[in-house]
Amino acid sequence: MHKLLTEIGLVIGIERNTTNHLEKFLSGLGGFISISLCYVIAKFYLDGPASVFIVTSVGASAVLIFAVPHGTLSQPWSVIGGHLISATIGVFCQQHIPNTEISAAAAVGGAIFAMYYLRCLHPPGGATALFAVIGGSSVSDLGFSYVIYPVFTNAVALVIFGILFNALFHWRRYPGHLFSRRQHCAVNSRGFTPSLTLANIATEDFAAALHEMNSFIDVSPEDLSDLFELASRSAINRSQQRLRIKAGLCYSNAARGSEWAVREVLTVDGNNLKYRIAAGTGNGSSDKINACSKRVFKQWARCQVITSSGLWIPCQPGVGNKP
Repeated sequence: MHKLLTEIGLVIGIERNTTNHLEKFLSGLGGFISISLCYVIAKFYLDGPASVFIVTSVGASAVLIFAVPHGTLSQPWSVIGGHLISATIGVFCQQHIPNTEISAAAAVGGAIFAMYYLRCLHPPGGATALFAVIGGSSVSDLGFSYVIYPVFTNAVALVIFGILFNALFHWRRYPGHLFSRRQHCAVNSRGFTPSLTLANIATEDFAAALHEMNSFIDVSPEDLSDLFELASRSAINRSQQRLRIKAGLCYSNAARGSEWAVREVLTVDGNNLKYRIAAGTGNGSSDKINACSKRVFKQWARCQVITSSGLWIPCQPGVGNKP
């Protein structure tokens, strides 16, 4: 029976949360204080019931910022940019599409489309766009002022409070980049040798790692295991490449964390070449032209890479792609 219930839970998507009770309490406390703040701001600008409804979309944002502070959808640009572009599209649809049903649908669909391309995908933005259409006269009378206040004001207040609140607790960092950097430093300080440990990693090890992080991460141990399997295949394919250094191509040192870098070869002249830093760290800015011997560059480079959807990925040797 227990096995059956477990399987049903997995099918319907009951999440396996490994965070402790303190983490859960802090998430709720952060949401309580932040929404109180946003309600005061909304009440200042809108009269009557609208002052309650306008907080609805940022209420969903509060869940992300305080319960999933390290998630991609919770980051400052996602929150502020997502609400801002969604509100703009919502007001535009409300003013130019007379039919409410079509206007509401266009607002939400357009907001999703725009957030994707502006890299600020934030689910509560859909509610912000929708409310611009169905919020009633107290919202429609604001016109595009709705974008600035209360939407932009609420989003900024929420992000600022999220940064301040999460900074009070050393295991919570917002924006998430601070958390990732701290985790990377903590792992490196333990002196693990990756080549000795990666080969034996199992799904249970990913589950243990998620538990140790003590933060809600929207990914399952099984997903991490699948990602690791795909990454391992990519690493094997990369190790079998014979690199040919050519002008106009990009190469990575395949390092981890702050040591990772991508270099674009600008010119090759005999045994010497010139390059620039296309991504990551290196000696100088991306505009600076560096020079070294081809032998030294080959010792540094581990694979040729191209960009795809904003990410650097390994590619077959000889395939060109500008960063």
